[in-house]
Amino acid sequence: MLSIFLVGIALSMDAFSLALSIGLNNISSSKKVILPIMVGIMHFIMPALGLLLGNEIFKIFNLNIKIIVSIVFLYLAYLMYKEKNNNKSSIITNFFSLFLFSFSVSIDSFSVGLCLQGLTNHYILSFIVFSLCSSTITYIGLLIGNYSIKYLKDKAIILAIIILSFISVVNLCQVLWH
Repeated sequence: MLSIFLVGIALSMDAFSLALSIGLNNISSSKKVILPIMVGIMHFIMPALGLLLGNEIFKIFNLNIKIIVSIVFLYLAYLMYKEKNNNKSSIITNFFSLFLFSFSVSIDSFSVGLCLQGLTNHYILSFIVFSLCSSTITYIGLLIGNYSIKYLKDKAIILAIIILSFISVVNLCQVLWH
């Protein structure tokens, strides 16, 4: 069970880093609660789908997950840049943006679901652990991001845009050179 917990923590790290950048935008209190819940739900659903559907989805649609994640991260970076220049308070403005964030940080757990049979026979418990880890760590990321904006101001948002863009470029380079 320790291995499942450690996998849950590892799966939550991208949610944490993006939550830091979202927290820099000073999102509303209700969204600070809803976003981690949605991330937790997606971290339950995605490995379950990975376990159930396996490689069939990627074979049928010929998708590369790194390209999808790169596009989503670039889109989030673009939204942050656009809203920084427009002085808006948050890129998490509606259900679609909440879903997009949750989906983008949870998509890697789909591939974990593909391999879950080798780790445990307690699938539902594993999905619950992934969900709890990701929602908790996302909430912590939002709080730290919100706290740090008081000290870093615009530099923190620029740093978040650079980080998101860098992650996207690295993912795309891995696809091109693989």
